[in-house]
Order: sequence, then C-alpha cells, then structure tokens
Amino acid sequence: MRNRILVSLAAFVAALVLGAGLARAQSPAQPAARQGASAAGVGAADVQAAAAAFVEAFNNLDWEKFRLGFTDDATVFFPFPQAPQRASGRAEVEAVFKRFFDEGRKRKGAPPYLNIEPKGMQIQVLGDAAIVTFHLGDDDTVGRRTLVYQNQKGRWLIAHLHASSLARPKPA
Repeated sequence: MRNRILVSLAAFVAALVLGAGLARAQSPAQPAARQGASAAGVGAADVQAAAAAFVEAFNNLDWEKFRLGFTDDATVFFPFPQAPQRASGRAEVEAVFKRFFDEGRKRKGAPPYLNIEPKGMQIQVLGDAAIVTFHLGDDDTVGRRTLVYQNQKGRWLIAHLHASSLARPKPA
C-alpha cells in the first residue's frame, strides 16, 4: 500500500511539473536535481544512470535489459492509439513493448534501431522515488516523457512511464 501511495504521489507531482511547461533544454548528461540524495543516500546520479541505461536499451531494442528496468507492478501510458488504455503490470506492459521491439528489429538490421535523444532532462529525487522528465522532438511534434522510478533494494526501477506527444504550433 505504501508503494502505491508513493507512486501515486510521484505521478501527481510529475503532472504538476509537466503542467508548468517544458524546462529549458539541458544536456542529458547534466540533469537538474531538485534534491541531491534520498534518505538512503542515493542521489540523482544513480537515477540518471538508470535512465541512461533505459534509453540505451530502448535505442538498441535490447529486450532483456529493457524489460528488467521495470517493477513487476509497473504502469504505462503509451503515446500511440494502438494502446489507448493504461497498461498495468509486467505482463501487460511487456506485451505492448514486445510487439514494438519485434517490429523495430524487422525494419532495421542492426542496433541502434532508434534514436531517442532526451532533451531538457530533469531529475527529482523524493526519498525512495524519483521523477525523470524530458522531451523529445522534431520539427512537427514534441514528445513528453515522465519516468517515475522506485528504489527497490538499491536498484532504481521504473514504476510508471507516461508518454505523450503534441503537435508543434504552425507559425502564423
């Protein structure tokens, strides 16, 4: 129950952060940390390393490394219409991602398969939880990403991922 409340609180805080607007672009290697360390003495650098490993596994479509970055009870809101509802739990989350990974490997012969480059990454450590926000984008869209991490036995794992995309306004 405590974990559910912690994750719910972290998701609420993430919504507030996103509502305040996109952060000024920073290098992913230098995220802004709201709190330097959790109660266990683990700081934003450890969360940053977990986020970097997640992005690397995603870019390379490395299924085993990718899937082991999630908690067993993780939830995900995907940014595409084929999965409009929240995926809850490892089986549902993996089912959607596995299809995406398999299709991605078919389109290109070797890693890296994707080119995910987080921009404006911000890390907030809140005790045994952490919120990582960043955006992606091209000329037409802005992708917004929120990863809610939970520290489980010294490992930062994704408890919730929220992905959304917005069309950039056209110049008048």
